[in-house]
Amino acid sequence: MKMRKSISILLVLGLLVTGIFYPNITYKNLLWAAEKKVTLTVVVPYNVESFLPGEDENNNEIINYLREKSGFDLKWIILPPDQPWEKVSMMLASGDPPDIINCTDRTIFGQYLQQGLLAPIDEYLPNCPNINKLVPKEVWSAVTWKGRRYGVPIPQNQYIAGTSGIFVRKDWLRDLGFKKEVTSKEPISLNVYYKMLKTIKDKKGVIPFTVASTGLISGFTGAFGIGTAYKVKGNKIVYSYVQPEAKEYLAYMNKLYKEGLLDPEFPVNKSGNIQEKLVAGRVAMAVVGWAAALPIDRAFKEKNPTGELGYIAPPKGPRGWGIANHSSPLRTTLIIPAQSKRIKEAMQFLDLMARPDIYNFVSFGIEGKHYVREKGEIKLLPEYQKRRWQIYYILVDTQEAFAVRLRDKGFKVYSDQVAPYCTLYPIDGYAPPIPEVMSVAADLNSLVEEYFIRFITGDLDLNKFDEFVKEWKAKGGEKALDALNKWYREEYKK
Repeated sequence: MKMRKSISILLVLGLLVTGIFYPNITYKNLLWAAEKKVTLTVVVPYNVESFLPGEDENNNEIINYLREKSGFDLKWIILPPDQPWEKVSMMLASGDPPDIINCTDRTIFGQYLQQGLLAPIDEYLPNCPNINKLVPKEVWSAVTWKGRRYGVPIPQNQYIAGTSGIFVRKDWLRDLGFKKEVTSKEPISLNVYYKMLKTIKDKKGVIPFTVASTGLISGFTGAFGIGTAYKVKGNKIVYSYVQPEAKEYLAYMNKLYKEGLLDPEFPVNKSGNIQEKLVAGRVAMAVVGWAAALPIDRAFKEKNPTGELGYIAPPKGPRGWGIANHSSPLRTTLIIPAQSKRIKEAMQFLDLMARPDIYNFVSFGIEGKHYVREKGEIKLLPEYQKRRWQIYYILVDTQEAFAVRLRDKGFKVYSDQVAPYCTLYPIDGYAPPIPEVMSVAADLNSLVEEYFIRFITGDLDLNKFDEFVKEWKAKGGEKALDALNKWYREEYKK
């Protein structure tokens, strides 16, 4: 111990002499330099990407770069693919918790919040200019509880996450006289959609429209104002699927089903069935996510080189139009355990990660080696493909960066067709995890799917809609709605 103190004193004295020649170096900085670097432990989710031979999560060009730029001794921990949060719970209970956790699970975030396991970060935010610039004001509400903020909410890097559109045989629509609808950028009326489907059935003799098993058919729900489960109506939040407009939607979809315009097999369809039917020419129109459109289109073109698949504008109805973004306004939450002894340093590091030059290096690498800029856009080079393990270090991401990766993988041509219509964000996505809402969410989703499919197929008459509403209340739907409205009045609208 005496030897260590002697070495530290000698080091400080040596640096003081250096300070004579470099007067900008302060005594405080010299003392800091003589001390051991602060160690920060960062926990991130598992991903399938592998490191290069001879490298691992704590030995590669990215973490070495981050150590150099931050001045911290960084330790990265990748969670196992199975039961990852059990490991995190063990770490939190150990008395020596990690300093930063990339928490992608909103339910887990809610549990930790209710258990008092998270550190509030409000006092550090005035010194975090990059975080304040990155996070929109409205997104902070998703991590705010009783007036305090418990984590850094990283905004959604893919605002079209989980979204679908109306994917159709455009060549057939042109042949049938719907050239205007093929090119229209404006939403298309429900009456015209009905006419298109009826004409397809009469003239082509195929299934006009199909969807994978669901009672909530994307695009059509938006046309009736029930594109999201919760929405603001008047001065309060309502549960869309028990509103009168939900009955209007069900009546319209039941009409399509009864007339043979909606695939009779839709209640049991899987995503693979949708691809098979489109490629084989057995169906003309389907609800397809932009991520699934690429493999479907490739398979289709191999078998139908003169045909054309593509998205058209969604339907517009009496309650408007729009496709729901099924993701939260935030992509992930970077949380700091309340027991961490390095909360200030953790926030300093997260602010550094939000600095553009830092997240550009993490996301894309070295210009000229991993990417080049052409006409203001980033074009990824072959060497970039050897760097996909970077995903473990992307704590901060942006829509622009995500768009680069979409283009690189060939998805952007499809996502760009859907993006203009992704206008519906669920209001509950801006709320912190509320126990009354989270605890019944899965049961309510299952209830809606079961009843809505039965209403659409006619297995259950629409005069039983009140029975569905009664069941929704019995499963905690009304209590969840009351809790959400309490948050809306007392927190969100302030």
